[in-house]
Amino acid sequence: MKGLAITGVGAVTPVGLSAPASAAALRAGISRMGSLQSGEEHGPEGAVPPRTGGRVPLEWFDGGPRIEEWPGHERFEVPLPPPEHLLIEDGTERLVRLAVPAVVESWKQAVGDAPPPRDWGLFLGLDTEEEPQTGARLIEALTAALGGFRPALTEVVAEGRAAGLAALHKAATAIAGGQIAGALVGGVDSLVRPTTYKRLEDAGIVKGPSNEHGIISGEAAAFLVLDKLSRTGYCVAVLDGTGTADEPTAGTQKPNCGEGLTAALRRARAAAPLPYAPLMICDLNGDRYRALEWGLAFPRALGDLKWRQDLPTSGEFWHPADCIGDVGAASGMVCCVWAAEALRRGYALTERVLVWGASEGGLRSAAILAPVK
Repeated sequence: MKGLAITGVGAVTPVGLSAPASAAALRAGISRMGSLQSGEEHGPEGAVPPRTGGRVPLEWFDGGPRIEEWPGHERFEVPLPPPEHLLIEDGTERLVRLAVPAVVESWKQAVGDAPPPRDWGLFLGLDTEEEPQTGARLIEALTAALGGFRPALTEVVAEGRAAGLAALHKAATAIAGGQIAGALVGGVDSLVRPTTYKRLEDAGIVKGPSNEHGIISGEAAAFLVLDKLSRTGYCVAVLDGTGTADEPTAGTQKPNCGEGLTAALRRARAAAPLPYAPLMICDLNGDRYRALEWGLAFPRALGDLKWRQDLPTSGEFWHPADCIGDVGAASGMVCCVWAAEALRRGYALTERVLVWGASEGGLRSAAILAPVK
C-alpha cells in the first residue's frame, strides 16, 4: 500500500472537545475522570456505591451547564438530584452526540465547504455489544451532519477496541484497490452509559476495591479523512501501512501467547518497513491480561528494532487511557488522531508512529503513520 494522506482529524474526548485540544491535553498528561452520578445505584441503608469514569462534557456544545435550583431540598434535608448535564443517556443517541462533532471537525478540515465527494467511503468502528441498528443510525446521522454526503461504500466493523483500526485498514485497502477515491474513517464508543457500565461491572472488568487490575470506563469519538497523496495539497500526516489479524485463542481456554497481535504488527511492518523503533501509541488500559499479551508480542514483532538516541521518543509508548479511561471502540482512532497531531506539530520527535489495538474478542489491528515530507 502506498502512503495515503490524512487530510483531516476530529475528536471529542473527556479532556477536549476537538482534536487539537484532546491531543494537547493527552500530551500534558491531563486526566479527567470523576464520579458518574447518573449511574449510581442506592445500596443497603441508602449507601451509594461510587462509579468513576471519563465523561465527555457534551453540555458545552449546547451552551454549557445550566444552573438548577431545588427550593426546599436543603430545608427538608432531601439529597439534591444530579445536575441535568451530568445525566448520561443509554443507547445509540449518546454515540450520535459524541460522533457528530468529531465528524464535522475532520470533514471541515479536509473538505471545507466543498460539495461532498460521491466516490468516497464511510468506515466506522463500534463495540460488539451495540444493538444491530446502531451502525445504520449512526451513518444516517453522520451523513446528514455532512450536508447530505452519500458514500459510495459504507462498512461497519463492530468488533470492539481494535475495530476503528480495522476500519482504517479496510478503507486503505479499498482506496488502494480503486473502489473509492477517499474515505471518512472513525470509531465511537461510550463505556460510561449506565447499562454498559453495569454490564462491565458485573463481568468484573471495571476497576474497583475487589479488582485493582480492571479498567476505568470512558467515552470518545475520533475520525480522520483519508485521501490519495497525489490528490491533495494539505496533509496532517501520512498513513504508511496497516495490518490486521485474529488471535486464535480468543474464546477458548488456551493461553494467549500473543500470536494475533504479533501477526498484525508484522503485517503493518510489511506494508511500511520500520528502520528503527518507532513511537508507539496503544490502547493499554490497566488490564493485566492485555499487558501480558503486549509483553509477548513486542519482542516477536519489534524486538529486532534499535532505538535511535537522536530521536527522543523512539521506542516510547503512550496510552490515552491514562487520561480518559478505556474508550472502547474509539480507542484506535483516538490513538491515530493523537499520532497525527503529534507528527503535525512536531512533538512526536520521531519519523514513525506505530498505533496498535486489541479487542476483547479476536481482532488485532495496527497502523503506521509518518510525518509529511
